[in-house]
Amino acid sequence: MGGLNPERRRSYRTIASSITLDGMIFTSSMRGNPFIAFRAGGQGDVTKTNMVWQNAAGPDVPSPTTDGKRIYVLGDNGVMAAYDPKTGTPFWERQRVALGSYSASPVIADGKIYVTNEEGTTTVLAVGDEFKTLAVNKLEDHTLSTPALVDSQIFIRTDKYLYCIAER
Repeated sequence: MGGLNPERRRSYRTIASSITLDGMIFTSSMRGNPFIAFRAGGQGDVTKTNMVWQNAAGPDVPSPTTDGKRIYVLGDNGVMAAYDPKTGTPFWERQRVALGSYSASPVIADGKIYVTNEEGTTTVLAVGDEFKTLAVNKLEDHTLSTPALVDSQIFIRTDKYLYCIAER
């Protein structure tokens, strides 16, 4: 699959991980441009035959995530979007979560999307076709780590602590 470095930059690098859904791969490129959806499989250069859609709104560092119906993309600047995986049509886009820089990837659990910025603020969003903020929770510590979900617990590692958030 080509097209990941359209400007042929020598300093090219990809940080965000790719995700898969229904036989398709969703992958970002340098600084999130382009963000490409393509069908898996084939032989040789499948750039023209397997590319389904692309846009310029991919993530640089945070990896995208999916609930099985939508692809959720968080930019380093805290701007989010949700796309139809088959067409790339946005359900919603250019929605701001808590101000800050984002290195952690969004995670989904119990119908909620958790996004944590480097200042330790986690925004909780509703999974769905409409953008809806459910909560904003602040920890007073720096973090680059993606929250880890285990059973009904959320673990957030910061510079100083490992937090476990759960019901008693």
